[in-house]
Amino acid sequence: MTCKNRHSFSLLREKLILWCDATGVRFFLGFTFLIAFSAWSAPSLAQTVTEEKPMLLSEHPLSESLWRMKTGKRATPEVLNDAIAIADYLLLGEKHDNPRHHALQAHIIDEVGALGREAKVVFEMLEPSHQPLVDAVTRFAYRNRAADNANLPERLAALGEDLHWNDRGWPDWSSYQPIFASAITHAMPIFAGNPERSDLRALGKTGKVPERLREDLKWDTIYDKAQSQSLTDELVAAHCGMISRDAVGPMMEMQRLKDAHMARAMRRSHQDGSLAILVAGNGHTRKDRGVPMFLEADARVVSIGFVEVARGEDKPSSYAAFDAALYDWIWFTPRVDEKDPCDKFKAQLEAMQTGKKQKADR
Repeated sequence: MTCKNRHSFSLLREKLILWCDATGVRFFLGFTFLIAFSAWSAPSLAQTVTEEKPMLLSEHPLSESLWRMKTGKRATPEVLNDAIAIADYLLLGEKHDNPRHHALQAHIIDEVGALGREAKVVFEMLEPSHQPLVDAVTRFAYRNRAADNANLPERLAALGEDLHWNDRGWPDWSSYQPIFASAITHAMPIFAGNPERSDLRALGKTGKVPERLREDLKWDTIYDKAQSQSLTDELVAAHCGMISRDAVGPMMEMQRLKDAHMARAMRRSHQDGSLAILVAGNGHTRKDRGVPMFLEADARVVSIGFVEVARGEDKPSSYAAFDAALYDWIWFTPRVDEKDPCDKFKAQLEAMQTGKKQKADR
């Protein structure tokens, strides 16, 4: 598998479960994720205890390099900070199972706090029903700030359980906890970005969103031919060619709803002039057909794609994500593994089929 399509494979289990529920298709596809953890050293509250697992290709020539897409050249974090200082929206992409991406997201949020900017953070991984749980933890942190929030790590660990984070298909909470801690450290309110899963299922079944929400979501913003073609290609490739192009329609609409929903949360967060920060997968933070499609046309947007390096691919131009039409900045990182996701998919299908046969034979 070339690095041109490696970036497409991320958190497909959640999307396919929703798609199957919505369309009634009796087909299940999901990847198991190999979670790796990296040690994270950040200011006080951003510290969490994780099990460390070495990342791969740390010595790759591009690993840990930052590139500005406007110039196509390497840049320093200080230049990135200058761009963030005047931005309306900051989109932090990720490959969901890469802990280095989450460490960098937390670091950038710390940098925003150091800049003295008022900011709010929107998470793709949170749904509206989760908001009260998050608000309770942030209120606790603000009340106890004088005591240096000694109990905050414990409260955040409990939050992951209350959110059923791992059960909902996201990579382990311990790799995301530092991002929440960084936001709370700098008194940045945290908001849900995703729609409720029931709303996604309803869209998949009916193809419609409630009339009362259309204007607020900018639902009349639709994919043009090129955007539709691009997303279709990505979805088919991401599912190892085992679903037809005609079958991805409901998935595309659910993707559009998620982008529209996250963009609405971003616009609301920016209403008072605060920097609105999004933590989401690279597919949502890309500028050509992600969340930016639903933001104001004249908004100052900074989109960062975090991309895993690939063995033997030493030139930035070898990577599909290295495109100024997609991201403003690319940050290359080590990778979690070098396994072909389609091989993992086939192994999972075989295990599922074996399990079904054993159950039928009983």
